[in-house]
Amino acid sequence: MTNLKRHLAPITDEMWNFIDDEAREILASKLNARKVVNFEGPKGLDFAAVNTGRREDLTKDLVDGVSYSKRHVLPLVELEVPFTLELDELESLTRGAEDVDTAPLIEAAEKVAKAENEAVLKGLDEANIKGILAASEHEAVAVEDDLVAPVVEATKKLVAEGIKGPYNLLLGSDLYSLLYESKSNKGYPVKRRITNLIEGNIIYAPSLEGKGLLLPQDSEDFEFVSGQDISIGFSEQNGNELDFFFTESFTFRVNAPEAAVVLD
Repeated sequence: MTNLKRHLAPITDEMWNFIDDEAREILASKLNARKVVNFEGPKGLDFAAVNTGRREDLTKDLVDGVSYSKRHVLPLVELEVPFTLELDELESLTRGAEDVDTAPLIEAAEKVAKAENEAVLKGLDEANIKGILAASEHEAVAVEDDLVAPVVEATKKLVAEGIKGPYNLLLGSDLYSLLYESKSNKGYPVKRRITNLIEGNIIYAPSLEGKGLLLPQDSEDFEFVSGQDISIGFSEQNGNELDFFFTESFTFRVNAPEAAVVLD
């Protein structure tokens, strides 16, 4: 892709493969929100908006006898996160080094993942993205010092809506710790009890902080649309420093607000 300018970087294919592999490993462990929603795309950098099928009447009459309306679309938001690597560090790779310093790359990858996760879970008003937490139509299920009973209650809410399992359970840091601290395990691991109940996956989602989400698996109720998927490009060289950047474009929408239950 020409917008990435990878061909201008003074590094070998081996170095690019190394950078891509390092990024892929971090992103695979940090991109937790896209694991539980329907992923569409990537549709390409030139894909700019998603049709919502809605329109809004315009009150202004430009021509007598003509009515006007405006179509609603969801524009894709573009993310970009810069980072810098040392050229001599990358060159050491070709000499067999196994301890290449990629800390700036790792930090940038974590920022991209956090930005994407929070857009999906919490929303991004500036890009017309309503996150799952705000979209849920159910009253949040209260959690105190036990997870099993709240998950049972959340499951009942989804079943009452006709939404069948299996389900995925996303947990922020506070609730995730209850998997190992719950007082109601009665000799049987809480994590296993919940996994058997939801018949799906329990996913650690730090962006949720003190909250959790129960969602159906393999559902089109939550739609993540990717234009350009996460990619790494090259900016410029400043002496021994090489400036790179992560970039992606996407939008997200909730098609069925009744398909998510918040635990709080």
